[in-house]
Amino acid sequence: MVFIFKKLIKKNKMKISLIIVSTLLILSVFVPILLFILNGTKNTSNIKKQINTLIKDNGITYDIKEIWRKNFIAIDNNHKIISSIQFNENEPFISIINLADVKQCHVIKDSNIIKGKPVSLKKLDLEFIFKSSTKPNAIINFFNIDNDLTEDFELQRIEKWQALINKAITEPQIARMAS
Repeated sequence: MVFIFKKLIKKNKMKISLIIVSTLLILSVFVPILLFILNGTKNTSNIKKQINTLIKDNGITYDIKEIWRKNFIAIDNNHKIISSIQFNENEPFISIINLADVKQCHVIKDSNIIKGKPVSLKKLDLEFIFKSSTKPNAIINFFNIDNDLTEDFELQRIEKWQALINKAITEPQIARMAS
């Protein structure tokens, strides 16, 4: 009887050790992935909180807003205002542009060129040219290879925002009447 019991324990030890090794292997693969996802959502929610504290008391109600990586852009069609916040290492860079003063808006795209063909995107900016020639052009950066290693649909994003801004520039501002 003791011999049979020892034989069963040996077989179960093999099964238990196989289960333990398999569990450790699975955990070593999935735990870093879960930690990476949790860290990313924590950073995103932290940036959203910072954005909300920066824009909550400015009296502007944004019609469309977008957050990606460490950037924020929003437009208020009633007051013709575009706001942009870029979080750098030290402090956020905030730019508020009154679209009533803007003559035109266009995309500046800088690419690495090999054999006469663009290969990869280096920089992507949205430039605002003002009606007054004394006011310098304003630039909102959407992508820079020095800050972000990969592009995350920035070309589609900047084209969307250029269309929204050009539409807001060409539309006449509606004057509100006091009652």
